[in-house]
Amino acid sequence: MHSLIQLSIVVLLLPLLSFVILIFFNRRLPRRGDFIGVGILGTAFALSAYIFWSVIVQTYDPAFRIAWDFTWIDLGNVPGVGPLKIKMGVVIDNLTSIMLAMVTLISLLVHIYSTGYMKGDKNYGRYFAFLGIFTFSMLGIILSDNLFSIYIFWELVGLSSYLLIGFFFEKDSAADAQKKAFLANRVGDIGMWLGILILYSQFHTFSFEQIYANLAAGNFALSNGWLTAAGLLLFMGCVGKSAQFPLHVWLPDAMEGPTPVSALIHAATMVAAGVYFVARIFVILTPDALHVIAFVGACTAFMAATIAITQHDIKRVLAYSTVSQLGYMVLGLGVGAYSASLFHLVTHAFFKACLFLGSGAIIHAMHHEQDMRWMGSLWKKMPWTFVTFTIATLALAGLPLTSGFMSKDAILAGAIGFAEAEGGGIYYLIPTLGFFCAMLTAFYMGRQIWLVFFGESRTHLKPADNHHQAHHAHDSHATHGDAHHGAHEVHEVSWNMRAPLVILAVLSLFAVYSPDPLDGAKGWFMKMIPTPATVVGAANPQKGALLSGTVAPHIAGVLRTTEVDVPQPVAAAHGEAKGGHLYTDPRQAEIVHAGHAAHYTAIYISITMVLLGMCLALVFYVFKIIDPEKTARAIRPLYLFSLNKWYWDEIYEATFIKGSMVLARMLSWFDTNVVDGIVNGVATLVRKFAFVNDGFDRHVVDGMVNFTAFTVNTTGAVLRKLQTGKVQTYVVMLMLVLFGYFVFYFTRLIY
Repeated sequence: MHSLIQLSIVVLLLPLLSFVILIFFNRRLPRRGDFIGVGILGTAFALSAYIFWSVIVQTYDPAFRIAWDFTWIDLGNVPGVGPLKIKMGVVIDNLTSIMLAMVTLISLLVHIYSTGYMKGDKNYGRYFAFLGIFTFSMLGIILSDNLFSIYIFWELVGLSSYLLIGFFFEKDSAADAQKKAFLANRVGDIGMWLGILILYSQFHTFSFEQIYANLAAGNFALSNGWLTAAGLLLFMGCVGKSAQFPLHVWLPDAMEGPTPVSALIHAATMVAAGVYFVARIFVILTPDALHVIAFVGACTAFMAATIAITQHDIKRVLAYSTVSQLGYMVLGLGVGAYSASLFHLVTHAFFKACLFLGSGAIIHAMHHEQDMRWMGSLWKKMPWTFVTFTIATLALAGLPLTSGFMSKDAILAGAIGFAEAEGGGIYYLIPTLGFFCAMLTAFYMGRQIWLVFFGESRTHLKPADNHHQAHHAHDSHATHGDAHHGAHEVHEVSWNMRAPLVILAVLSLFAVYSPDPLDGAKGWFMKMIPTPATVVGAANPQKGALLSGTVAPHIAGVLRTTEVDVPQPVAAAHGEAKGGHLYTDPRQAEIVHAGHAAHYTAIYISITMVLLGMCLALVFYVFKIIDPEKTARAIRPLYLFSLNKWYWDEIYEATFIKGSMVLARMLSWFDTNVVDGIVNGVATLVRKFAFVNDGFDRHVVDGMVNFTAFTVNTTGAVLRKLQTGKVQTYVVMLMLVLFGYFVFYFTRLIY
């Protein structure tokens, strides 16, 4: 076994060890064992950093890949199926090594941050145990080399999020949020499992490598429609985990969990799992499936951005921002911007974790106030939080010199190239929504920065009834301080909460990823991320073919590959395409050309839209040229439409939930009146039949039996009188019989 494989298995098991120790023994340990959780995650990060260094820095090969597996279950020769073996395995490539380092680092920073934020909570030790199982589950998804093991860890991530979202289970809102998240994800997971079964029915394997090789060889016996269906069903797992429309409704409610958990969910674990999974199955997806994925991502990004502009809860704004950014990533994968989407997945993880932990610092300092309308003027009192929060905000908005600028614009360039290659028309809706979302992002984040850090303090303006605070006080710990704002002066948070913010803010700057602030393709990430060509080339090195969902031809309903590497739209735009390729389809060359041309176009349009969004924020909230409250009243229907989240919760309440209740009542009536009626009717008939049968049995059957017994008994009694045992009696009886016979005989003769 390769040493890096061994280290990766250790990295995987370390958070599980943390969970086992803390869930059973935290009450017996000093500080409830938080130092164990931090220490173990620190070790896991150190090992992940070594793997990252070995793979990305020392090897520096986009095609690097090592794998190891073992037979987990061997059911032998199953009738109708054949040999059935289920394997478990680990794969390490460039993407795996990057994700390992990212997840363990963010989890470590969340652990450190939580030692300050969660201090004094009555379930302090249990909280760190749950962080361990959450991290373990996500690492399992990253390292898995097959669909079956990914699905196992996929469900463990769902369980972990259920435990952490409902950590304050005493509150009804937290209990409702955890159930909502769990059920919404189960809907997506059912589709994902059906997609896995379709592929297994064809290839009798769960292994990514073997599935890629079989598809490259054209061994998919079903029609292209079935392959499209399989891809979209697998994508349903992403729709659930990465909160895409229409299963996005759970993620904003997940704010009921502790704020550090929100940072972990929104940055490195649960929502990242969906995008990562789509990247792993990218070469399975057909053009039709990718078109659906692109439109779902674009619509999700737009919808969430329009909701974020009116929210007042500081965490809820960030939550809808996450949904919107996930839409960008899914959009990017749909248009073929493979590397750009993964780049945005990594950059977003760092600046979104910084934003959530920063919001936690603000909530902590404000004694659990989460409504931005009652904040203001915090930049002087919380300078570290202000600077780090601002850097992360600029990265989220996509301004130059930040990581978010490079990754988001790479996606938008791919979207433009895709739309042009597809002939325009409705496909231009995808980049249009993407650029419009960039403007909205800059607007609502500029609004948040101003309301939280600038202007005058508005704490004293808060209504005295305090009911609003009760609704928003998600992170209510026993010793976090007085719940009243005026009880203590607002001050900067402690070092263990401040240091993670600084680290994450630094990781949100462009220099970490590329020396050129305008072009991420010149940096190490875009050069080292494995492309679809690399993935399939590893699975089928003899052909060296790219099974591209975007451009591969379909022959006789079977997805096949060309004999040459075909770069994706964004690949050519960002230097992924190597020289000397042959293009057998004119559209492929068109995609490459469009991708090249779109790069700087995307930059210019994106910067313009971001600046426009920030100017609108200045107009509304800084210079007050336009009063936001008067504007809200003037366009009240639209304002309420956004404030109430497009009424999706109400729609689901009126349709699926109430529909389920109506269906349940109908089924209950049917069960009571029809099923039970039939059962009770049959029971009544059986009872009546039994009554008649009982009478027949007692009077007829038993009567005949009793009469027979009486006859036999009577006859026996008579015969007993005759059976005396005396010979004289028998002679007399014989003589009487003979005499009678002679009398009868002579009587017949006479007459």
